Amino acid sequence: MQPLTASQYETLTAMITPAIFLTANASLIISTSNRMSRVVDRIRVLNDLLDRLGRGVSDLDYTPERVDHLRDQLRRLEWRNDRIRYALTTLYIAFTTFVCTSLTLAFDALLSNRLVALPILLAVAGVGLLLFASVNLALEALEALRTNRLEIRFYRELFDRRLADGRDPRSGPMDGPPPGMVASRAAIGPD
Repeated sequence: MQPLTASQYETLTAMITPAIFLTANASLIISTSNRMSRVVDRIRVLNDLLDRLGRGVSDLDYTPERVDHLRDQLRRLEWRNDRIRYALTTLYIAFTTFVCTSLTLAFDALLSNRLVALPILLAVAGVGLLLFASVNLALEALEALRTNRLEIRFYRELFDRRLADGRDPRSGPMDGPPPGMVASRAAIGPD
């Protein structure tokens, strides 16, 4: 077996570079898929609670306020879901462009460097797609944090309102979600 020529070695080295992007991209795909699952689970829990409140099958107080709060939460979750969907789709396309980059580098070597621009364009496109996906994921994460703050504020306001109404809010959950909500949140964890 003959040793690799300098040209062959350079081609193999160049083909490995997109693999680094493929690894990073695959990690983002996994974490983004997990984020999507969390949002979907949260939507299902809130839809169920909203349905029970709408049918009057719940013993929770301040039903109109809760319904408004849940509708706002669902609207925010829908927006977050869209950001994640855009990011996930973009990440899969970026993954494809990095695979194509690696393949075109091999073909370019076989064709005596006649496709020089194509692997470069594919690599640039892949990195651009990663940037787009990352921006969407950052926006989604910021909205998740904003939503958590709003949820905390809502339950604190319920606590304060119970005090103002002369009720003892300490007989139930202090400033957290109602008991049914605690079990549901525990089942899916934090956003």
